[in-house]
Amino acid sequence: MRTTAAAAAVLAVTGAVLTWAPAASATPSATPSCAPLGVAGGYAEFVEKDSTRFADSEGAVAVGGDAYFGDGTSNQGFSIGARLTDADLAKLPGGHGLVVGGTLHANQVVIGRGTGVYGGLDDRSTANFAVDGKHAKGASPIDFGKEFTALRTLSAGWAGVEPNGTVARPQGSEGLLLTGTDKELNVFAVAAAELEKAPEISLKVPAGSSTLVNVLGTSYDMGSTPTYGVNLWDETAGRFVQDDYAAGSDAFKQVRSRLLWNFPQAESVKKNYTSWPGTLFAPNAKVELGGKGVGPGHVNGSVVAEELLSVPGAETHRMSFTGCLPKDVEPGEVVTPEEPKPTPTVVPEQPKPEQPGVTESEEPSATPSESAESTVPASPEPSPSTPEGDLASTGSAVGPGVIGVAAAAVAVGGGFVAYSVRRRRGSLS
Repeated sequence: MRTTAAAAAVLAVTGAVLTWAPAASATPSATPSCAPLGVAGGYAEFVEKDSTRFADSEGAVAVGGDAYFGDGTSNQGFSIGARLTDADLAKLPGGHGLVVGGTLHANQVVIGRGTGVYGGLDDRSTANFAVDGKHAKGASPIDFGKEFTALRTLSAGWAGVEPNGTVARPQGSEGLLLTGTDKELNVFAVAAAELEKAPEISLKVPAGSSTLVNVLGTSYDMGSTPTYGVNLWDETAGRFVQDDYAAGSDAFKQVRSRLLWNFPQAESVKKNYTSWPGTLFAPNAKVELGGKGVGPGHVNGSVVAEELLSVPGAETHRMSFTGCLPKDVEPGEVVTPEEPKPTPTVVPEQPKPEQPGVTESEEPSATPSESAESTVPASPEPSPSTPEGDLASTGSAVGPGVIGVAAAAVAVGGGFVAYSVRRRRGSLS
């Protein structure tokens, strides 16, 4: 059964879950695009309207409206583009690592690589103000209205692509297991309400394949249950590995870099402290990275949003989408997600991170898996230690009690602010 976008939104709100039936009109294009996001594909953060950010983004940042970066009252800053390469910069409009169409409200802003351009500049904290790197007032080289019109068309079109992967609930778990076997493209459809209920999300697809996960519903809140881990299948290790900054083998990283989560109907997407692998694609939504009581939420990929808001400590990492997705898709009927079915497959329990302000007895309970039919090794690979960020510690799926916002060292003298920006010890390779 298929439904219109409006009907699908109603289903998401009411919690109704129906099954879908294949329709020829939703068949993916035979020649998928390997640069489906256009201009947005070059940015770690691509935002149509306003953005409020702290900590850092390893990649390029583009904001169509006003940008509120850093906060003088709490001595927070924002670092941009520390891991951009010359090749990355050559692909960006004007070679700018930072583009702000409106006014840049800056406090302790560091442009690590490339240049910055903005419609206006506001010194929000005279004593602690500086923008490092080359920057200037000027016209935006990006037509955000045009780009987001195209992105919304893509998002709505992808929502009608027929799933070829399965969404199941592993035995003895409230988590979700997404399984695909196609070596080229794996497509999933899941109700936002079902994704919210999952304390753990696991994805198993072949390394080298592209993955599109359509999350249907007008809102998604990762902290509602909460979800404490997202695991990807690592073919080299032969097990699930929980996402973290430097987690997994090259096979794991291939899956992560070719993974896109599409929120075609969402007006609100909220992340909690859990590390998020892949591109978070929500061109109609206000996206929040972390929030009150749930800490910063890192993204090991890119964010495309109508508006972006984060708490101090949240980071986006230079892990741009490199997958190939159907092109020439037109908005139309939306696939209604299947209700997750129980499966004998056992996904090993990953350790839960500590949640600030939550005692051990308040942690969501987890039932050990006991199936003898498990096709997954019993011991998940532990997450590696997390390297330090530029303005904040990076990557681990933990709350603000563990992730501290380590701002650049600031020495104020005669109105000048000096920065000591730490480089990461880890490697993306």
